Amino acid sequence: MPALENQIAAADVVTALDVEFIENFTHDVNQLMEVLGIFGVETMNAGTALYQYKVTGSLNTAEVDEGDEVPLSKYSVAKTPIGELETKPYRKLTTRQSILKAGFENAVLKTDDKMGKDMRADIVKAFFTFLGKGTGTAKGVGLQAALAQVDAALENALEDNNDSTARIVHFVNRNDIADYLATAPITTQTVFGMTYIKDFLGVTDIFVTNKVPKGTIYATPVENIHIYGADFGALAQAGLSYTVQDGGLIGVHHVANYARTSAETHALSGVSMLPEVTNYIVKGTIEAAAAAASARAKASN
Repeated sequence: MPALENQIAAADVVTALDVEFIENFTHDVNQLMEVLGIFGVETMNAGTALYQYKVTGSLNTAEVDEGDEVPLSKYSVAKTPIGELETKPYRKLTTRQSILKAGFENAVLKTDDKMGKDMRADIVKAFFTFLGKGTGTAKGVGLQAALAQVDAALENALEDNNDSTARIVHFVNRNDIADYLATAPITTQTVFGMTYIKDFLGVTDIFVTNKVPKGTIYATPVENIHIYGADFGALAQAGLSYTVQDGGLIGVHHVANYARTSAETHALSGVSMLPEVTNYIVKGTIEAAAAAASARAKASN
């Protein structure tokens, strides 16, 4: 008997699951890029070396006598390899018992959603590892002073290189800002698993997350943050048929595992977030008033 017209086939259901997973994940990335003002993902081949850079040098402003050779200005860019752009695989198996007991939505869809959020958290964790390699430092007594000192240190670093930024992005620990959030009328939203505050204590663009060590602030120009995606093209040629969208952020494939009477979710992440120039990353220290007073007393003796 021929197939009925417009019937819903198993392949259609699987594709719909793939698309839903991808769209949820992509929505989170797009929301982050919108907040940061990043206009697109930089797609690269998997295995491409990734580097962080430190830029040094200065302009030679010596006077030049008539007919003399113009002196050279010297600049250098030191690059540190931090690995390769990777496609990172994840896999989840949902048993028939779970599906029959909890229902399809709870057993498959909700655990797919949790899997995507955990993948997002893995990307953020790697990003903060890269932030920790920044070379700028600052400190201030209390959160507000520390934020001001961090901005000053970063703006000085930019000015020393005759550079500038439209916006500085800040990352703070939730415990360091909790007392302020409890008393101040502040509007927040959740962006890529972090709490985002547009304007607070005289600074803009603050992300709140426990990925930052307590007592620490990270700050970097928004232009220093890059989001890379991997090219999945070669995988399809090898028979690995992930559903993907433009940008190479993620590939997803749902498949039935009849040998285990289970449903499998395969996800392949191609996303990397990278703060590129290390001397444009400032690590701030929030000092307690008593500790700062004690340090000053010791220094004066």
